[in-house]
Amino acid sequence: MKKTITIFAMAMLVVSALMASEDWRGNNRLSGYVVDKSTGKPVPNAKVMLRIQRGGKGGPDVTADANGKWAVLGMNSGMWNIDVEAPGYVVRQIGNVQVSEGQRVPPMKIEMEPAVVAEAAAPEAPPVEEVKIGGQVVSKDIAEAVEAGNSALTAKNFKDAVVSYEKASAALPTFMPIRFALARAYYGAGDLKKAVTTMGDVYTADPANARNAMLYANMLLEDGQLEKGKAIVDKLPADAVDATALTNIGIVLMNKKQPGAARDYFTKVIEANPKDADGYYYRGLATIQAGKAKEAKSDLQKVIELAPDSDQAKEAKEYLKSIK
Repeated sequence: MKKTITIFAMAMLVVSALMASEDWRGNNRLSGYVVDKSTGKPVPNAKVMLRIQRGGKGGPDVTADANGKWAVLGMNSGMWNIDVEAPGYVVRQIGNVQVSEGQRVPPMKIEMEPAVVAEAAAPEAPPVEEVKIGGQVVSKDIAEAVEAGNSALTAKNFKDAVVSYEKASAALPTFMPIRFALARAYYGAGDLKKAVTTMGDVYTADPANARNAMLYANMLLEDGQLEKGKAIVDKLPADAVDATALTNIGIVLMNKKQPGAARDYFTKVIEANPKDADGYYYRGLATIQAGKAKEAKSDLQKVIELAPDSDQAKEAKEYLKSIK
């Protein structure tokens, strides 16, 4: 009898574990596309790993197609973490992605930062080995620290990456690519405050660099510093900020439940690219999120007019059916 009870208890434990590992499954969909932050070109075959934050923290792994696109069906509602990795790129970690029951989430644009590579200089007199990083000759151990940081970041060993990049940054305090990598390591390790501070150094070194300014603004927005983040973007000349960057800011603001502010940025996207459907699509979604579905009709109809065969047009048609 005791043996029977023990076997039953073990079986129940196994069933419970299996249920916990499957608690991420549901009826929702999430999709997106992966691009190179520097060039805007698709990153093919990137591995996208999605993990729900509750229960057994389970979730699916998918591989992006040749155009960097990916989609996952059958997801449960809740907060999700997303890790994206691809050869030659810093691992991208995105936290607190909200999936709501029955809600259509816009396709996510995930930008991948190329990994920092130490440039080895030709040794003048063996066995002395010189290594150049950012045009400056450094000792071999500093170059090794950079490489160790790159490897750790790729392997998502963020705390190890922080240690290595801190060592390299101390030797090269004005070399901003390493400060940038350190900010990414802090972010991956969950230390958003240090990530914001370090990325602030990168931004301060070159405020006119739109790419760095937009990343800094995104971190500020994620940290809840909405006004400061928006101010960073608004300081940039209109021709220095591309539509993709403005779209990303708008999406972050939507995720922060700021549809009115998001709508302003999507309007800027439309002004810069009036023949591109993206701006109208996202502005329509922001308007719906703001509780003004009828006002979104003209934007959704414009999406269908400009890109009738796109996935966005299909979704726009579905939204229009539901707007009375």
